[in-house]
Amino acid sequence: MRKIHALVLLSLLFLGLIQRPAFAADNGVKEAEGLWEYTGLVTRDGQSLPLTGVFLISKDVFLQQSIFNEEPFSTAGSMAHVGPYWAGGAGLRLRSDQTLSLDPKADESLRSLGVLEHDLKVERNGDELTLTFGGGTSTVQTFRHLGNAEDTQLIPFADGALALADGYFILVVGDSERVVSGYGGYTKTGTELQLELIRWAESDGESVTNRKDETITATLDDTALTLADGRRFAIKP
Repeated sequence: MRKIHALVLLSLLFLGLIQRPAFAADNGVKEAEGLWEYTGLVTRDGQSLPLTGVFLISKDVFLQQSIFNEEPFSTAGSMAHVGPYWAGGAGLRLRSDQTLSLDPKADESLRSLGVLEHDLKVERNGDELTLTFGGGTSTVQTFRHLGNAEDTQLIPFADGALALADGYFILVVGDSERVVSGYGGYTKTGTELQLELIRWAESDGESVTNRKDETITATLDDTALTLADGRRFAIKP
């Protein structure tokens, strides 16, 4: 089984993203906005890295969460990112304020690379989206359209965000000491959330836990998101 260090996972995904192209490009923001499900990731050297995850681009904020399709699932690496986006460069600019990578197999299982700015070329064909990082010379990610995300509800935290869009939740929160990330379906009754996990990855800084096909109960009120186990993430004013 191919073993990929957490730092390598990040470099494969975002290699060359801080380059600024020397040419003008069409605005790719409108084409990219929405909720997208991964269909593939190919590195600049042609290596395909199958993964399961989502990419939300909505209301000036993007969230990304994915886990690589490795076996056993418990040792699969994952990534999560959140930050603002805007028009520019090759078409779409992103700034990941949280740049988080988990690798249960690595000595340093949690890596946080802090703030990175990225340049993307956007190509859309109906319900298919291609994002080429580094302005067209680096990693290529492909997606299938899940929704327009026009009803997106964004809940900001000091170190991440929760988004509710088109019947899906995407959670990315963490730093160099701990991470909680995941996505899936949800139902909301009053302040209670039922999170139906498609993929979930978390770390306490020492160990990593991957989860899928489970349901987590949480509470979301005006002050915080609180998971059933008591972990609380205060909403940023």
